[in-house]
Amino acid sequence: MQIRFDPLRPEAYPGLISAAAGKLASAKAALLWAVSGDDPYLQIEAANQVRHWLQGQGYNERISETPDRFFRWRDWFGQTQSGSLFSSQRLFELRLPTGRPGLEGAKVLAQWIASPPEATALLVHLPRLDKKLAATQWLAKWIDEGVVVTVETPRPELMSSWIEKRLQAKGLKANREALALMASQFEGNYSAAHQELEKLAASPRANPDAALTPEELAQAISNHARYNAFQFAQQISTVGAARSLRVLRGLQEEGEPLPLIVWACAQACRRLPENKSGPALQRLSRIDTMTKGIAPGDPWSELERLVLTLAP
Repeated sequence: MQIRFDPLRPEAYPGLISAAAGKLASAKAALLWAVSGDDPYLQIEAANQVRHWLQGQGYNERISETPDRFFRWRDWFGQTQSGSLFSSQRLFELRLPTGRPGLEGAKVLAQWIASPPEATALLVHLPRLDKKLAATQWLAKWIDEGVVVTVETPRPELMSSWIEKRLQAKGLKANREALALMASQFEGNYSAAHQELEKLAASPRANPDAALTPEELAQAISNHARYNAFQFAQQISTVGAARSLRVLRGLQEEGEPLPLIVWACAQACRRLPENKSGPALQRLSRIDTMTKGIAPGDPWSELERLVLTLAP
């Protein structure tokens, strides 16, 4: 059986898992699970839900392996047959980054599917399931007997919706501009977005019930860095060129996202006198198109030129 998880509807995961388990032909088949996807974090999130369901069935002892070319498949399978001193029911996990366990591994997995060990569940982590991988003999049998969860990666323009859902789960909310800023910063990196959301949830706020603003978000994102994009933007027209250039290059070395720097600079430039703000915002608009690959040019070099123009 194959089921699909939509990361924009994480609240549906538990129900989908229970429904899938209930439709399988036997209780043992309900202990064969695989999770497939092309985004590592979204795959982990889905696997956590499967693991949580299995723990609810009493499979509390977890044994995880990532087989390499030296992995002794027969020894591993023998381990699954033996009892445990710590738990009567065990969950074995296998991470197969390529989805190909090799000849011996495929035989062992086929043997497991045909005759699962007693009081033992198996969760396999796979890459994105394509037709070629799904057609392999052991996995085709798995799809017939157990469950393969496919996690779809949302389209880029939907990342802000994904962020909004996760904020809501943590009791937070953000206005539309703040969500767009986060989505542009992380550019489809769900693992980085998750880490930042964890930090936001743990950070004290003056008004916890208020929606996160772009200014608050930019400050929170930059707090953990040695060089701070938000502070850099605030000082761009008040400190010397040499210092601003040094900070800008530090931001580049630390991997600070360009969209965040450009946004922070635009906010600061709007507070400058009109004879400076207009030309600066026009240049930032051009830099923004460079960061998106729409216009040619090096956005970092253009930011350095902007620094030289605005420095006192």
